[in-house]
Amino acid sequence: MKTSFIIKNSYVFPLVSLIVLFLFIGFMSQPDREKTYKVHNHHEDMGKKPWVLDIEEATVDNTNYRIARWTGEYMQMVLMSLKPGEIIDLEVHEDHDQFIRIEQGEARVRMGETRDNLTFDENVLDDWAIFIPAGYWHQVSNTGNIDLKLYTIYAPSEHPFGTVQKTYEPKHHH
Repeated sequence: MKTSFIIKNSYVFPLVSLIVLFLFIGFMSQPDREKTYKVHNHHEDMGKKPWVLDIEEATVDNTNYRIARWTGEYMQMVLMSLKPGEIIDLEVHEDHDQFIRIEQGEARVRMGETRDNLTFDENVLDDWAIFIPAGYWHQVSNTGNIDLKLYTIYAPSEHPFGTVQKTYEPKHHH
């Protein structure tokens, strides 16, 4: 019996070695996401050229109120960080839709077809997405006790290429 055990198990070591080798090769061939993101200046707009990044890491690491990280011909990705109590002022984009993804924190989202009638009112948390149709007035408020970290995608672009706004400055409506 011992002989058959040795013969049957003589395939185990080469098989396990082969599996470990394939796993190692697969691990080594994975892109270095940390390196891909960190290679570039954290304040550089990488638009109009191919680019990849760990969007969650970039969003959570961002300390600017607003920074355009990729501005293309027809789309833009902006990172935002709102301190507790700060807001994205009430605004409307007549000619484009907007997508917002919350990566950290808690927020209140209000939307409506007119600035005086915000009938949509929802509270959102980490991992929630907000879809804002063109022509809808909207406002996002940080209702939590930590910084609200989000990224937003505009199609087409909303802000000038390379926009960096370090801190919140309220809009003054007259």
